[in-house]
Amino acid sequence: MCLVTCLSAINSAVRGKVAVRVNDDWIEPANAFFVLCAESGTGKSPVNAFFKEPMLTFQQQWNESHSGEILQNKARALGNKKRIRALELQIEKQKDQAQFDKIVAEISALQRMSQVSALRTHGLEIFVDDITNKSLLEVMAQQGGRVAVMEAEASLFRHFVNAKPLSPIVDTLLKAFSGEPVQLKRSGEDMLVIEQPSLAMNVMVQPAVLEELGRNKAIIGRGLFGRILFYVCNPQPKYRGLAQIQSDLKAEYAETIHAILDHVESSKGRIVLSMDSEAFLEWNCFVRSFEGLHKGVGDAGEVIWEWCGKAAKHVLHLAAFIHMFESKGRWETIDRKSMSLAIQCTRWFCDALPHAIEVIFPESGTNLAKKMLQLWEPAFDMPFTARDVQRAFGVELVRTANQAIDWLLRRGLIFPCLMSAQSGKVGRKHSQQYLVVRDAWFAARNNLRNP
Repeated sequence: MCLVTCLSAINSAVRGKVAVRVNDDWIEPANAFFVLCAESGTGKSPVNAFFKEPMLTFQQQWNESHSGEILQNKARALGNKKRIRALELQIEKQKDQAQFDKIVAEISALQRMSQVSALRTHGLEIFVDDITNKSLLEVMAQQGGRVAVMEAEASLFRHFVNAKPLSPIVDTLLKAFSGEPVQLKRSGEDMLVIEQPSLAMNVMVQPAVLEELGRNKAIIGRGLFGRILFYVCNPQPKYRGLAQIQSDLKAEYAETIHAILDHVESSKGRIVLSMDSEAFLEWNCFVRSFEGLHKGVGDAGEVIWEWCGKAAKHVLHLAAFIHMFESKGRWETIDRKSMSLAIQCTRWFCDALPHAIEVIFPESGTNLAKKMLQLWEPAFDMPFTARDVQRAFGVELVRTANQAIDWLLRRGLIFPCLMSAQSGKVGRKHSQQYLVVRDAWFAARNNLRNP
């Protein structure tokens, strides 16, 4: 949980303003969607608050130190707006072509000036919470197109969960992941255009929220699941209080986050990182390892295929976050060490994806496995097969029984027992047999009945 939340904090501090150059035609913005799933009472709120607090402190200090500049720019912007309106009234009555062209040129210059100073007329606002599509775009426009969500609740993620087929906020969030231009035009209002939007979404949810997400068929296949780095925390004892953190470690973390924010917010343009030759080779080898993967069957197979299709980008994003944290934003070249750690983290998220899929799409095999845990009284010294499970629970498809067995195997509740070779015999081969792990079985049953 702390690792995912720390990466979420770096993602919030960067908010897409850092990018990684792969080649002359590919500059990848470093942005991510982190979704951590954990039961209630596991300490999500205090962990999130700890990693978020230095950014809120920086935001307050930044706004206090730039308050005079912000007020001055607001007054200048208001004056420009009034001047533009006055010139528009003049142009309606103007008949002299030379004077007409002069007024048009002045209006264009004032409009460009207003666009340049738009960010400096508002204080720094790193985070938003639950918000409508229109309000989200307005806040992003005020913040130069960059904003973050970092909450211990579903927050803005609920708009994905409850999205209708034509919900505009889904398109906004998907475009804000990869930095594609976003436009908003309402009747009687000026068009709002954000050229390089960036939304760093970092949320913690309970399993019930992910289950609702899987039931929303309106967003399956739209590329959402491939953009998310999921992690599901294993059930643990209820939260009893956050452990005391050493003061020097806490100070070092706050100093690192402040250094990243200071470098990012003081930079006029996008910070483009490059990869050294060893880091590029490491990344390229990883990309090739994900090539040739075939699309699976059903919703779960669709999610894995989407996610692996974006694995190369996930590595680049994580490498940028790790590099910024390790160097405190001082260097502009990602080395092999940071890239290796980013690949390790990406493989870790890839290994965690099946556990998230189990929560998002609880298939019939998972339900059967839980039913076996609750109702079945196995003979612990007698092996069983998938066909035995079919007969005991009236299951039509052997595939469903095999899914249930796989679910039990992954949790160490059963194990395959060795079968003697069938050399010299004809007929159908013996089915794989399994034995139940007595202590683990009863512990899992008690946890399922009394979560």
